[in-house]
Amino acid sequence: MAQPNSSGRQDLEILVASYCQEPSEILLNRIVEAATGLISHFVSPFSFASCREDLIQAGYEGLLKALKRFEPERKVRFSTYASYYIKGEIMRELQRGIAYDKPPWLAEIQLKIYRANEELSQSLQREPSLREIAEAINIKEEGVIQAMLAGNVPLEELDLTSIKSLRYESFRLPIEDQLLLREALSKLSEVQQKIIYLIYYQDLTQTTVAELLGTNQRRVSRLLKKSLEQLAVHLAS
Repeated sequence: MAQPNSSGRQDLEILVASYCQEPSEILLNRIVEAATGLISHFVSPFSFASCREDLIQAGYEGLLKALKRFEPERKVRFSTYASYYIKGEIMRELQRGIAYDKPPWLAEIQLKIYRANEELSQSLQREPSLREIAEAINIKEEGVIQAMLAGNVPLEELDLTSIKSLRYESFRLPIEDQLLLREALSKLSEVQQKIIYLIYYQDLTQTTVAELLGTNQRRVSRLLKKSLEQLAVHLAS
């Protein structure tokens, strides 16, 4: 991702310093113009999205919020301070996007992203970076970006293969394998899915599952064997 150039950042810092001493409409317009590169930096991962103009507008809203709350005496660069507000407004705009359908598993990942964003914002007392959110939910940054776009662009425009775990955790499948497994499970019948869920997720015996389904253990065993064979085929394809 291209970084905003250093001369542009310096111009922005000088303009903001002047604005804080003596606010004016002229300086405000120049700040907005000077921040174009900074906002483009955060919108660039979503440059192919149809909602790009809305994201740019959200970025400028974040810029103005940052300018209103900025305190020069804290000795923090305005571009650093404003970055969290800009990214936060872009994320909120993405969250509002419901133009396209999205599968439940993708909605779950989005919910994790938004919850992580809220929790980190409270603990850090600022908007978290993309890297911090990715670390919190154990999904690579590019995967977080693709998940955030869901609902704002058609599903076929997303690179779902980029949704991968940052690190492997004991006794837990990486996110990419979880998604493959969910996709394979969705191709089984409702009864097959229920049997696998009750046996492998609820740790019930085949006899107990048979009682719950109103059948016998032998039929559950046959259905389970067939289900696992079909799963293997779907996962291998």
